[in-house]
Amino acid sequence: MGQESSALRRLIKRLRELRTHMKAGQVDEIARRYLVMNAFDGALAILSVVVSAYFAVGVQDPRFIVAVGLANCLAMGISGFTGTFMTERAERLRRLKELESLLLTDLEDTDLEKASLLASVYVALVDGLAPMVAAAVSLSPLIVAMLLPIDIKNAIYTALAINMATLFALGAFLGRVSKENIALSGLKMVLIGCGTALLCVLLKAI
Repeated sequence: MGQESSALRRLIKRLRELRTHMKAGQVDEIARRYLVMNAFDGALAILSVVVSAYFAVGVQDPRFIVAVGLANCLAMGISGFTGTFMTERAERLRRLKELESLLLTDLEDTDLEKASLLASVYVALVDGLAPMVAAAVSLSPLIVAMLLPIDIKNAIYTALAINMATLFALGAFLGRVSKENIALSGLKMVLIGCGTALLCVLLKAI
């Protein structure tokens, strides 16, 4: 029992040390930027899929819209994770090597090196999951319409309402971070979404 308690204390201590290194590397700030950017990308991608499929093409099968939407954001998620991990890993390895040159020591297998790898994985996960979560939330009414006898029109308008609410929430979050007007920041995001939807509808006239 004493050994288990000692091992747990060492683990907690190690995690705190890694967390300290990650905080020094501003990992939370980087992850926050990726979260908003990619959730915004995912929400706009789903908005364009829903509006184009229903209003421009006239698709009435929710399965088609859900399949295209999820495939789109799955690709964004995979691309976001791999691209961000490789980019962040390369940047942090470069900084680690610069630090090694300054300190004239090998930092391999140190807490600093482990924190660098953990930071790259953490940021990449945020980047990859953000558009997928935003997509799933916006598509949820259409997913329900696949399982229950719900009118496609009601599912579409509910999906659009949720999508706009997601955009507003992202904008409000940015407003809070920047200490600007939260409502105005949210409305800016919604206006961008409305402009995107309008452009997608205009595709019908082409």
